[in-house]
Amino acid sequence: MKRLLTAWLIRILIGTVIIGGVLPMFSTAVSAQTTKKKKKKKKKKSSKKKKSSKKKSSKKKKKGKAKKKKKKRPTKKKKAKKKKSAPKKEALDRARPPKISVTEFTDELFTITEALNVSSDQLTRATSYLKGPEERRLVRLDSRQAFTTADYEKAADKEPQNIRLQRQLGLHYESVQEFEQAKDVYFRLLVKQPLNPDYHYFLGSLYARVGDLGKAQHSYEEALDLNPDHYQTLNAMASFLGSSRGKNMSSEVLSRSATKHPDGPAQQMMAIRSKLKSGDTQQAIMLAKSASEQHPDHSGFVYLQGKGHEDLGDIDDAKTSYQNAIHMDPKNKESHMALANLYYNQGKYVYSALGYSDVVYLDPYNVDARYMQGLSYFNASEWGRAANAWEDLLHYDPHHPLVRMLLPQTYYVLAVEYNRIGKSAQGRSAFDKAMSINSNTSAWLSGAMRTLGKTYRERSMYKESLAAFQEVVELKPSDSKAYLGMGVTYWKMQETQLAKAAWNRSLELNPEDNEAKGWLIIAHQAGS
Repeated sequence: MKRLLTAWLIRILIGTVIIGGVLPMFSTAVSAQTTKKKKKKKKKKSSKKKKSSKKKSSKKKKKGKAKKKKKKRPTKKKKAKKKKSAPKKEALDRARPPKISVTEFTDELFTITEALNVSSDQLTRATSYLKGPEERRLVRLDSRQAFTTADYEKAADKEPQNIRLQRQLGLHYESVQEFEQAKDVYFRLLVKQPLNPDYHYFLGSLYARVGDLGKAQHSYEEALDLNPDHYQTLNAMASFLGSSRGKNMSSEVLSRSATKHPDGPAQQMMAIRSKLKSGDTQQAIMLAKSASEQHPDHSGFVYLQGKGHEDLGDIDDAKTSYQNAIHMDPKNKESHMALANLYYNQGKYVYSALGYSDVVYLDPYNVDARYMQGLSYFNASEWGRAANAWEDLLHYDPHHPLVRMLLPQTYYVLAVEYNRIGKSAQGRSAFDKAMSINSNTSAWLSGAMRTLGKTYRERSMYKESLAAFQEVVELKPSDSKAYLGMGVTYWKMQETQLAKAAWNRSLELNPEDNEAKGWLIIAHQAGS
C-alpha cells in the first residue's frame, strides 16, 4: 500500500509539473497564432479601406467639393509601440553602473590624504594653521606667461625694418643674459643706418648695462654728435647719478657735447649736475627751471629739478617735478622710478607699487622694478598682488635669492588668511605654492610668522599677534626680532612691564639692536 501511495504521489507531482510548464507554453503559442491572424485581418481591412477611400476621393474631385478629413485616431500599432517602451527602460536601468557608497568613497579619500601628510615637525606646525572646513572650489593664483625667445625672433624676422620690434628683441636678449646676440641686433641696425642716433643709444645702453662704461661713453658721444638734442641720451646722462664711475662717464659725455655745441642743452645739463654735486642745490634748481623753459621738450631738466627738491627735503615739490616730467614724457622710466622711490621712502606702499608698475610696463625686463613692486605690495599687506609680481619676476630671473625667500612667506600668509576666513581649500593651494617655490621651511617660516605677528598687530588683533611671535620663538629661540615684535605688541596692549622684558631679551640676543634700544628709551621717558 505504501508503495502504491508513493507511486501515485510521484505521478501527481509529475502531472502538475507538466501541466504548469506545458500549458503556459501552449497558451502562449496559441495566443501568438491568434495575434498573427488578427494582424492579417487588420491589414486586409486597412487595404480595403484605402481602396474605398481612393474611390471616394476620386468622386469628390469630380464634384469639385473638398471636405476636411477627420483627425486620425492613433492605431493599435502605435499603442503597441508605447507598451514596448517599458522593457527598454528596464534594460537601461540594468546597464547603469551600481551606486557608489559615499562612506566607502570618503574612507578612501581619507586614507589617501593621510598618506600625503609630512612627518616634519615644522611642516606639521605650519599646516596646523591651515586646518578648517573644506571648500568646494580650489582657487589658484596663476601668473602670466612671458614670451619666449623664439616669439621675439619670429616677430623681428617678419619685420626687419620695424625699430620697435628690433629693440624688443635686443632687450629680450639682454634680459636672458645673451649679450652677444643683443650686440648683433644693434650692430645690424647700425650697418643699415649708421646715422641714426637711436641705434648708437641702444648700443651704449647695452654697454652700460654690462659695466663697460668706456664703450658706452663712445656710443653716447656718437648719438649726441649726430643729434645734440637727442633726448634719450640726454635723459640717460641725467639719470647717471649713482656710482662715481657713472657720474664721471656722463659728465665727460656732456662736457664733450657742450664744447662742440655750446648753445645746446648738454652745456646746461652739465652745469646743473655740477651744482647738485657740490651741494649748491638751490642754484641747481634755478638753472634747471631756466633750462626747461628754453627746452620745453626735454623732461630731463624737470627730472633734475625733482632731484634738487628731494635733496632739500621738499618732498611735495619733488613729487610735483617728477609728475610733471612724467606728463611731458610718459615713456621716461627714470621719472617713474624716482616717483616710486619717493612714495616708498614715505611709506606710501600702494602708490609706490603703482609707480613701479609703470616702470615694469615701460621696461618689462627691469628686475629691480619688479622686485620693488612686489616688496611694496608686501609691505602694504596686499599679499595676492605681491605674489603675482614676484611670480612674474621669476620668469625673468628664476634664481632671484630675495624672492625665493619672500615669495614663500607671502603664500604662507595668504594661506593663513584664507583659513581664517573659512576658505581652507584656497589656503591649502597657497601653502602648496609656498612649498613648490622653496620646500626648506626652516629658511622662511619664521619670517612668515613675524610678518603675521606684525600684520595682526596693525589690525589690533593682539592675541593672534602674540601667538605668531611666540611661534617664531619656538622655531628659533635666538631670534631677537621676534622678541622685539612681541614687545611692541605688549606696548600696544599697555602691558609695559612685559614689553620692557621682551625688549631687554632682544638686546641680550643682539646688543646692536638699535630699534629695541629706542623702544626702551620711549618707555623710560613715558615714566613706566
